[in-house]
Amino acid sequence: MSSTVFYSIGGVETIAVPIIIIISTFVSAILIERNSDPGIKKRYFWLGLIINLGLLVFFKYINFFIATVFDGFEIVKKMSHEGLVNTYQPIELQLIVPLGISYITFQAIGYLIEIKRGSHIAEKNFGYFATYLMFFPKLLSGPIERAHNFLPQLQLEHKFDYDQVVQGLKRILWGLFLKVAIANRLALYTSAVLDNSEHHTGTTLLIASLFYTLQMFTDFSGYTDMAIGSAQVFGYKLTENFNAPFSAKSIADFWRKWHITLSSWVNDYIYTPIVINKRDWGKSAVVYAGMVTFLILGFWHGASWNYIIFGFLQGVILAIEFLTRKSRKKMRKHIPNWLNSIIGMCYTFLFFTFSLIFFRAYTASDGIYIVSKIFTDLGATFYMGDIGIFSYSLIGILIVAIQGIVSVYYPKFKLLNNDSRYIRFLTILFLVVYIISFGVFDGGQFIYFQF
Repeated sequence: MSSTVFYSIGGVETIAVPIIIIISTFVSAILIERNSDPGIKKRYFWLGLIINLGLLVFFKYINFFIATVFDGFEIVKKMSHEGLVNTYQPIELQLIVPLGISYITFQAIGYLIEIKRGSHIAEKNFGYFATYLMFFPKLLSGPIERAHNFLPQLQLEHKFDYDQVVQGLKRILWGLFLKVAIANRLALYTSAVLDNSEHHTGTTLLIASLFYTLQMFTDFSGYTDMAIGSAQVFGYKLTENFNAPFSAKSIADFWRKWHITLSSWVNDYIYTPIVINKRDWGKSAVVYAGMVTFLILGFWHGASWNYIIFGFLQGVILAIEFLTRKSRKKMRKHIPNWLNSIIGMCYTFLFFTFSLIFFRAYTASDGIYIVSKIFTDLGATFYMGDIGIFSYSLIGILIVAIQGIVSVYYPKFKLLNNDSRYIRFLTILFLVVYIISFGVFDGGQFIYFQF
């Protein structure tokens, strides 16, 4: 009930959509489980799947499909020399996209697949199932929870646990620090530059693009920390969604560390089934499955060609990594391990930054313009803007970099959970003072709220 109230704050008129998803998925799962006939099971599975995908496609992608069809008509008319006579504007439906519909739908679809496979028992308690899909900390931007991880927790008795509450609050504090003091401050610079790309040099656009990668990380991982911390306060454990992604030495490794719950979801329910289905293709099956998976993943982020380009770039580089893995392994034998690590991490960070240019751009043409300007207009000078904003952004990046290095190479060293109460107190005090002093509290919503 509390999750429903939380959801309604964002718009009471959209609550009907998740309710339909919950009821249809709950009933479909039970019917799948109760019937022994494979044909009937399949029908109920497709019924639940079509309802979920139908609602997602209608609310999130219908205007994109309409615009694409109209663009197709315009191309045909121009090719037939009729384009100068009549030009039609595409119809745009004024729809309110329900909050978190992508995350709710993915969890519902994953649940139905597991029930169909027989790897999970259908939940008979409607309240438990509704809470699984609508649990408010993960509702807007994940993590994408699996039923076997979360539903059993709802059946346990949860009592006040002082240690869990304290740990949860610490996690919330760190997430708030990442979002308010770092991501929002970086956003002041990246927005000023990338929203006015035509007025800036390639050097400035490059710096803003690098900053945006760090903004994306601190924004999204900050939300995840707050979501996990909020759930922990109430006695629930959510799945970790990040694992030092910028320590990855390849894009394949990166996607095992970034948005882990989404990566594992598409791996289990899209990539692996395609590879198995096309196993007779040999290596081509892996390349094909990777391209399809990341095109879908890109399109999942938004109904725009720039997101599709983002997914396409990921699929291409992963195919290249897969096809060249043996030759790269031979090359690495002639290079010191420390240098291999540095080269791998730099390559991964820079390529992800390159792909995020299209992710951040409003249109594909905007992304192409920024990329072309970076490669053709690099110079010695760049726009710094407000010296305070720029300087505090660099300080924030330095803090995150140090924290990341410590977490990877010295995992036993903790500040918020240090054995010394004085170190714990000073760390908390530093975070609170830094947030109050340098935090940007009007920095807009979390980036992933739009997905």
